[in-house]
Amino acid sequence: MAPEVPVIRRILILLVLVAALGTYLYVYELPEAAREGKKAKLLGVDKDAVTGMVLTYPDRELELRKDDQGWRLVRPAEAPADDTVVKGVLSTLTDAEVQKTLDQLPPNLAAFGLDKPTVTVKLTLKDGSQPPPLAVGKNTAIGGKAYVRKDDEPKLYLTTSALGYGLNKQAKDVRDKSILAFKDDDVSRVEIKAENGDTVTLVRKDKEAWTVEPGDHPGDTTEVRSYLSSLRSMRAVDFPDDHPQDLGKYGLAAPRLTVTVATGADGATRQALLVGAETTEGSQKQIYAKRGDQPTVYALGDWTFRTLAKPPSQFRDKTVLGFDPSRVGKVAFERKDGGAVRLARAEGKWTLEGGEGKTPKDSAIATLLDDLRDLRGADIAAEPAKDLAAWGLDRPDLRITLTDKEGQPIGSVLGAKHDGKPYVMRAGSETVFEVRDYMYARLDKQPKDLVDEEPGAAAATTTTEPSAPPEPGEEDDEGDADDGAD
Repeated sequence: MAPEVPVIRRILILLVLVAALGTYLYVYELPEAAREGKKAKLLGVDKDAVTGMVLTYPDRELELRKDDQGWRLVRPAEAPADDTVVKGVLSTLTDAEVQKTLDQLPPNLAAFGLDKPTVTVKLTLKDGSQPPPLAVGKNTAIGGKAYVRKDDEPKLYLTTSALGYGLNKQAKDVRDKSILAFKDDDVSRVEIKAENGDTVTLVRKDKEAWTVEPGDHPGDTTEVRSYLSSLRSMRAVDFPDDHPQDLGKYGLAAPRLTVTVATGADGATRQALLVGAETTEGSQKQIYAKRGDQPTVYALGDWTFRTLAKPPSQFRDKTVLGFDPSRVGKVAFERKDGGAVRLARAEGKWTLEGGEGKTPKDSAIATLLDDLRDLRGADIAAEPAKDLAAWGLDRPDLRITLTDKEGQPIGSVLGAKHDGKPYVMRAGSETVFEVRDYMYARLDKQPKDLVDEEPGAAAATTTTEPSAPPEPGEEDDEGDADDGAD
């Protein structure tokens, strides 16, 4: 039997093996991993130094150049380029790494897709120099890599297949797709002219105030800003014709809609968008458009006309009764189906007029006033409203009358549901608004929603119907003085 190896000797042998393994890893494996982790770039070019680029495909060629204004497309058409897209192409090129090198040039380049490359890229740098052209061939069957050749070098490179995808561009992909360029705060006037000549004009009075013509009505600033945003953010989906000979074929000789934006205090700078006929590209519906001062015909999404062809009522301020709830001293709430509540406020507390043993619900009254202040029409149902019976407002379901703390009338709001739709108006005005159901529901209260009754107490609400409203244009019996609040 062989003598037992001492424990100390076995430990020493293990230490020697560990040291040998550590040396191997340090000398061979770690440098190799470092080399793998720091792969060489295909081009070794700073993307910010590139001032020219030619992308040659089997069926087309794109040429782009950079000047003081940014990137421009030179071929196949002269047009501003989309800087973001061009910079993305350059990043794809300059970030591409060499995954592997085939040091011997294969005799059959067709097998690698390099006899007829999918794209060949030629760059020009600031100093006028040109790096070797880069030809991109087929993707590998597995591994997600693509074959690349630099100029006539006698070897091939493997890089990520994302290179080919990132360089596959059509002219429309690299073109600037914006149409109108302006800053919202610089706009002084917008004209929306229909084919029949009807025109809606938005005029800025100050930074946050607009009027709507015809009629010189106060405008809804939110609606105007939304319209400007839609107009400014519009983007072309294609460029059917850069030099049209016949605008009629695009419906642009007599456009369906012309939107003109004037900027500056005097409106001296004007940009016009002409919207023409509809078309279909494949399964996608599009609409033709062009700028008034440029020849290019754009294709836009078919939603463009619906978004831009707005009636004047869309831009009107449809606030029914603008007021400051903190200034309200009295509220008279009347219902046609019976019941009325008259409330007065003193020292911040509400009391019920003629109702002993009942406590007003301060929070519910505050909510009602806030909802009344925020009441806005969704649309203008009639103006001038000659026959209030057509909207159920000759005998309204609701009448809410407000008086300020000095006893001056703020105004009355009438409300009714007619043929399933809710309508409201300010008493004495000529405008009937259709409102959204949820807004009407917030006002459609019962007296018990505003006042707590003691158990067993008799109802202290009248059963008088709301008084009939005055004729349109006449003051209601409470008067209709404006409290000055928006």
